[in-house]
Amino acid sequence: MPIRLLILLSASLLAPGAARAQFDESSFRQALKVKKNVYLSNGSFSGGDRLSSDVTIENVRVAANPGGFDRIVIDLPKLERPPFFMVQNDGNSHRIVATLYGKVKADFSTQASIQAARKTKSIKKLEFLPMVEPDRWMFTADVQVPVKAEVFELTKPARIIIDLKP
Repeated sequence: MPIRLLILLSASLLAPGAARAQFDESSFRQALKVKKNVYLSNGSFSGGDRLSSDVTIENVRVAANPGGFDRIVIDLPKLERPPFFMVQNDGNSHRIVATLYGKVKADFSTQASIQAARKTKSIKKLEFLPMVEPDRWMFTADVQVPVKAEVFELTKPARIIIDLKP
């Protein structure tokens, strides 16, 4: 039996209430195809095509929106639909964590994105993490104060949109 499975089984047997509490259906959403103004203070969004494997990120745009929120746009113009992704809003640590799955190639100026993030109201620090795993890429956005997040995906060309509202 693999060690990870043993650890998971042990954890669920020792603390069955804690295992159930980790997955709260009300804090998990499927990323929609359009903006609906459905924000989460804490929780995760997932979306995208689980079959996409070769992914080229051509830009990560960050800007304040006149509608009172900050927007992060991940541009994937070579795809019709984004690859499978998850975006977590952790209100306790004031951090947004975005993960894209597949063989990801970042083909954009990370410094330009970091500079743009500094001009927003809610993002304190944008950090692009080095590729540690061959099948995923991550970045984080530390925010000034707890924010509500809304995540949706657009197609043709593919984009992942993360809206952050104080």
